Amino acid sequence: MKKPVLLFLFFVIFLASAAAAVDLRAVKIEKFLANYCPESPLRGRGPEMVRYADEFGLDYRLYLAIAGAESGFGRRYPKKKHNLTGILNGETRFRSISDNIRYTNQLIAEGKWYRRYRRTKNLMDLVYIFKGVPPYEHYLRNLRFVLDGISGVSIEKEYRAEHPVISPVEANSLRYDQVTPRRVIRK
Repeated sequence: MKKPVLLFLFFVIFLASAAAAVDLRAVKIEKFLANYCPESPLRGRGPEMVRYADEFGLDYRLYLAIAGAESGFGRRYPKKKHNLTGILNGETRFRSISDNIRYTNQLIAEGKWYRRYRRTKNLMDLVYIFKGVPPYEHYLRNLRFVLDGISGVSIEKEYRAEHPVISPVEANSLRYDQVTPRRVIRK
């Protein structure tokens, strides 16, 4: 009886610790936006971008790169349509920015026009289809700027908070002032 209860408790503790963990890729997105566009409506949506990119097997930086090229990270876009990525020249209406994030990732991951990009992972293959009309080079430079910018964001402080360095000596021993004295019960 005790064994199943203990296993269940360990499982619950494991799930609670996993839920509390911060995805450092989302932190990179948030720091990038704080530097380049602090007034962006995409601030605070880093975890969504990472979740949908993972769900559809895409690069987590791709949505933000497209939104940066199409709407300046949300500075210029049809507000009532929530279309930050310019799908169908900005004419497609979404219920929310979250819907736009999900749909854009789904379109690139599953749309038949993007098969070549999914196979080659060459950004130019994506640009030909997503942008549709020349000139392509400026658009490609914008995408690369964002992709490289996010990759270059330092998250060392956040990483160290998530993964503290403990020496083997610290892990296997206690300092004298950390030992709790035992009370001796005499009969």
